[in-house]
Amino acid sequence: MLEEVLDARKGGGAFCNGQRIQVSATNQVERSLLVTGFGYDHDDAWATNIELFKEFTDISRGVRRLGAAAVDMCHVALGIVEAYWEYRLKPCDMAAGVLIVEEAGGVVSRMDGEKFCVFDRSVSNGAIHAKLLERIGPSTEKLRSKGIDFSLWYKPKDYRADV
Repeated sequence: MLEEVLDARKGGGAFCNGQRIQVSATNQVERSLLVTGFGYDHDDAWATNIELFKEFTDISRGVRRLGAAAVDMCHVALGIVEAYWEYRLKPCDMAAGVLIVEEAGGVVSRMDGEKFCVFDRSVSNGAIHAKLLERIGPSTEKLRSKGIDFSLWYKPKDYRADV
């Protein structure tokens, strides 16, 4: 059985079984393997993600659905896949993965491209981040125009992102 242990420290890099890891250097969506996930509720966010899944499947080397956000983010950090996105993640789904991706040289942001916050849903990837957001951002804004706010469910009452 293959066992991989990933760890990272803020400012100290990301490692797999003690060896430094780095995100893929691929800078074209067309040459990328992507990963996403789908929540349990088949609502507007789910339908929007199905459309993004279709769109990215047509223009990339493929889109996979593995089923665990933390594992998906580790695959980005290892350079196995170029990017991962998913709506409606909880902080416990992604907090460790965010650190590992960033320390491996990746980028993490909110789905609309704004600065990441553990209480907001996110997209993470390496060199193709901006290119993915060109497609994901407008879809996210359409959801917001319907009154769907992805930051309300888990944010503590007195939380301030600007601190």
